[in-house]
Amino acid sequence: MTEKILIVEDEFIVGHDLRMILTRAKYTVAGVADSVKKALKLLDENEVDLVLLDIFLKGKQTGIDLAKVLMQRQVPFIYVSANSNEKVMETAKETMPYGFIIKPYREKDVLLSIDIARYRKEHQRLLQTSSKLFMEEFILDTSVKPISWQKKVLRIAGAFQHYIPFDFLILLGAADQQIRFSEIGIRRQQFNEYDFVSAEEFIKSSGTTAEAHELISTITEDMTRDGVYTRADFEELIAKVPMKKLLADTYGLRSNLIKSVPIDGANCITFSFYSRLDNVFKQEHLDLLQLLNHTLAKNLGHIIDLGKANGPTSIAEIPENSKFNKPKAQHRFPQIIGQSPALLNLLEQVLIVAPTDTAVLITGESGTGKEIIAQNLHQLSRRNEKKMITVNCAALPADLIESILFGHEKGAFTGAIGQRTGKFEEASGGTIFLDEIGEMPVDLQAKLLRVLQEKEIERIGGKMPIQVDLRIIAATNRSLEKEIAKGKFRLDLFYRLNVFPIEVPPLRSRNEDIPALVSFFIQKHAQALNKDITGYTQAFINKMLRYNWPGNIRELEHVVLRTILLSRSTELEEHLLEIDISEEKVHSNTGTKTILENERDHIITVLNKCKGRIAGAGGAADLLGIPSTTLNSKIRKLGIKR
Repeated sequence: MTEKILIVEDEFIVGHDLRMILTRAKYTVAGVADSVKKALKLLDENEVDLVLLDIFLKGKQTGIDLAKVLMQRQVPFIYVSANSNEKVMETAKETMPYGFIIKPYREKDVLLSIDIARYRKEHQRLLQTSSKLFMEEFILDTSVKPISWQKKVLRIAGAFQHYIPFDFLILLGAADQQIRFSEIGIRRQQFNEYDFVSAEEFIKSSGTTAEAHELISTITEDMTRDGVYTRADFEELIAKVPMKKLLADTYGLRSNLIKSVPIDGANCITFSFYSRLDNVFKQEHLDLLQLLNHTLAKNLGHIIDLGKANGPTSIAEIPENSKFNKPKAQHRFPQIIGQSPALLNLLEQVLIVAPTDTAVLITGESGTGKEIIAQNLHQLSRRNEKKMITVNCAALPADLIESILFGHEKGAFTGAIGQRTGKFEEASGGTIFLDEIGEMPVDLQAKLLRVLQEKEIERIGGKMPIQVDLRIIAATNRSLEKEIAKGKFRLDLFYRLNVFPIEVPPLRSRNEDIPALVSFFIQKHAQALNKDITGYTQAFINKMLRYNWPGNIRELEHVVLRTILLSRSTELEEHLLEIDISEEKVHSNTGTKTILENERDHIITVLNKCKGRIAGAGGAADLLGIPSTTLNSKIRKLGIKR
């Protein structure tokens, strides 16, 4: 049981009521604070296990400001607020609370939320512990392998990918006088392939010079300060550190995680993870690196042999062809096509949570492939020898859904002529996948919560509970936060399911995967239809890339299938595509170019002038006066092929 709880609430009556509820339940109350300032003082004076936190407080700072501090201190918190509108829920969600209690609340709501918070904290602790143990063992094993230090470094980088998804990694070695004596750049090429980036290659790709590169390579405190830098924090960081800005512009990087590890007394190695996504890195990633601090300090210096460095070395000394493919794992993702950063990040999350029994909530738009992700979670789990039962909650008749899920006894109601085993009971030992969970009636949501918490069900008309051993995976294309605000989905069930959320990206967020998906569906359907289709024209794929795909992969497959049926050539052609791209047509119906058309033409003109170079002085981004990351985004959106 959580022993000490801090209440942060500026309404005296509410604060007093929460104190009484907790006291009756045998919890220790660390105090009641009505402002962020007072809360921080109590946190410094007490070792607190949980915080009940109001959003709007006295003073300029809000509960969300305090939540950011709690995240850094790894103190779980639950919001208690009268504001349940969508905007508040979205803002609060970004701070990763352990629960959300809506005022007015009932005593059992408060106590149940605390139970759920404890459950989530324990599961996260177990996940973190297992991650730490695996990485410690892997690093130790790698350090003694009879392979080159380059391969050792790449092996460790590949292992980190499961827990800290990255697209680029810099290992920076520094002495006590801030003189660099080793720098290693590692780039992710594909799902399981990494290579070193030499200084020459980086200078060439960035469009800078060796002199300019050397000038901005001086180590500063901002380059080695531990922290998670996403969105506005990342923009602020790269504005202060020219080298980081050049890296971001060159490789389209949008977030950074930094952890420095002291080795050999005054020396240290700084890990600088980068991602092309802006919301990947979390405090928990930094926490994992902190837990591995001793193991890394003890082995990393030995692995890359910094102690024998007789002077400044650089990534230029690493062979250009130094590559390492992680050993082929037993698992596969045969039904998942693509190599985009958004997709690879999703697959890494699947690999992390699949071996556990943690409940998973899969969110995403219709047609993104949520059921395929659920199937992979099951196949990669210890339950894969048992079956996965799939239930589409939106397709079940309202008057039969309880019987279908929980089963019934003979004579339980009119028409119950025999006993029926429900889906939960049928899935025992394996996995149950509840698709479109947002469609489940509110009264049944309470029973589902009991299944999650107690691992037992009761058939309709039954007299004894039945124990079930199963894992629950749920999916929805709805915003459950909106449904909660409307009173159509239970907060406690949401936070109980949301222990490990997985968001499947829409197709428009992984535009670069479209050619591979089109090729896959051509091969799949052309063979089935006995048609000799070998590929597609460039105009065809350009048009596909310019479409927004509201129906996602499902719509793309239907479009490819329809085009195959209509095609009389060995290649799919643009004129056969029946998709509406009116907002992005090359020419408007009036003969006047749209803003997007003019923007596209202007970008192409500048790219031609710069011979395709985007980043660096004199590059297209420089001439256009915009960040190279923004230009890369526009190039993808407008379907411009380099």
